[in-house]
Amino acid sequence: MRLTSACLAIGVSLIASAGVPAQAGDLGNGAAGGIRDYGGGAVPVPMPSVYEENFKWYLRGDIGSAFKNTGTFGNNGWPITFSQPGDWHELSIVTLGFGKYVTPSLRAEFTVDYRPDRVIASGSQTILGITKTAQLANTTVSATVGGVAVTSNASVFVTNSYTGNLAENIAYENSTFMASGIYDFNRGGRLRPYVGAGVGIAMHQVSRNSTDIYTCAGSTKNTIPDNGSIVVPPASSPNCDTSSASGLKDSYATTANTTMIGYGLAAALQAGITYDITARTHLDTGYRMLWQSGHLNVASANGLSSLRVNDQINHEIRTGIRWDIW
Repeated sequence: MRLTSACLAIGVSLIASAGVPAQAGDLGNGAAGGIRDYGGGAVPVPMPSVYEENFKWYLRGDIGSAFKNTGTFGNNGWPITFSQPGDWHELSIVTLGFGKYVTPSLRAEFTVDYRPDRVIASGSQTILGITKTAQLANTTVSATVGGVAVTSNASVFVTNSYTGNLAENIAYENSTFMASGIYDFNRGGRLRPYVGAGVGIAMHQVSRNSTDIYTCAGSTKNTIPDNGSIVVPPASSPNCDTSSASGLKDSYATTANTTMIGYGLAAALQAGITYDITARTHLDTGYRMLWQSGHLNVASANGLSSLRVNDQINHEIRTGIRWDIW
């Protein structure tokens, strides 16, 4: 939670500086110029400042953290253990955007949020039941069927059984493109609460890097006569058939790097406080709840499984600077 704490500390420290009280004037200690010295004369009243909106457009940049996340990654096919969004203790966020002052209290802005990639699955697992079959040269078989000697041509097939080891690294990163409306309260003050809502597009990216190594664990030879009345039992062997006739190998290795991008909807609610650092520089610190839909499937290199990105909800704290530019 270090990034979350840093965001809060930046916002609180700058906002707190606005609360330093001004020194009161001397009401009557005998010094010249005290209020009592005015006698019956009128006390001058400072001219109230008139607010004038000088800027219509602004740029913004934010940093933040999702301190709580809900949602799941699903799996189809061969089981793989993922790090789920609920297990993520902190998710960094970088935001860039621009906006416009529609009225003195209402702002409209467009932002792009980027959440760096994180490894959600890494390791290896054993895969059983992988087989490869090849046809050998034809042969002739003989047998006694009903007391009669029978000879027949036959096809010979060899099947090697392989044990596979799948080593895989899966990373996930995410971006959102949001259009939001924000309402500022206490528009003439230096400290202004705000609330807002937005809709947009969520972009999910999943990268799967994997290496599959299959090692032969045994061989089975099947002889199939043309004469169906002759039956030849299969012959199994712990040794693999890697002869030139079969063309099969003792081991196979495949490597694949797959990256896929999927899109969904996004919606957000936010609330916070704005502090004016200068007349045209503002500090925004607040909370945002962001919902994102999923709808992305990424298959593994061997096709035995696919990762499914489901809907997510992120609870975020963000601190950023807003610059009025024109």
